[in-house]
Amino acid sequence: MKVISILISFLNSIFGVLLILSCVSAGEALGWIAFKTGAGILAIYFGILTFKDSIQPVSQKHLVLSGLLLVIIGVSAFAFGIHWSVVSGNAKLTVLLFGGSLFIQGLTSILGIETG
Repeated sequence: MKVISILISFLNSIFGVLLILSCVSAGEALGWIAFKTGAGILAIYFGILTFKDSIQPVSQKHLVLSGLLLVIIGVSAFAFGIHWSVVSGNAKLTVLLFGGSLFIQGLTSILGIETG
């Protein structure tokens, strides 16, 4: 589970960087730009935390809370993607994929914690 978590955290970190870079010249509402930038920063932060845990263990409480937060954010983003698809008729597959991958990363981080 730890290897899957590291792989997904790497992909989410890359996706977070791309999400932040997409906001550079966006002509969108300020709230939406702030939301996308915040999601990108969180993805990068949790990616760094997962990489750091694979090299030198981080405190279990901090990692469990981060994993639970990732699961919550992932489910929320996935639900928002479904809501957006139903309301507008335009499926936001990037939101669905990003939310699903955050959920999987959080779940594998929690399940990959070594006890003892």
